[in-house]
Amino acid sequence: MRELDKLRQAADYTSCDGSGLAGWLGDLMPELRRYTYQMLKAGVTLALLPQLSNSHLTRDCRINNGIHRLLISQAAKRPP
Repeated sequence: MRELDKLRQAADYTSCDGSGLAGWLGDLMPELRRYTYQMLKAGVTLALLPQLSNSHLTRDCRINNGIHRLLISQAAKRPP
């Protein structure tokens, strides 16, 4: 599983990530990039991110780590 997480962090999402979600997650904390695929698959964009609830991040984006969900939620609600 650790190797799969490393691959998810290193993947190039530019062809399917028009909003720059992967870069934003990586800037927030490099290991958060591993959630990019699941978030994109669920239809998440940077514009939608501030409206997502904790349950959206858990169920739809499969972010099981509560601290990671909190970091993403708080950062998404900060002004740019």
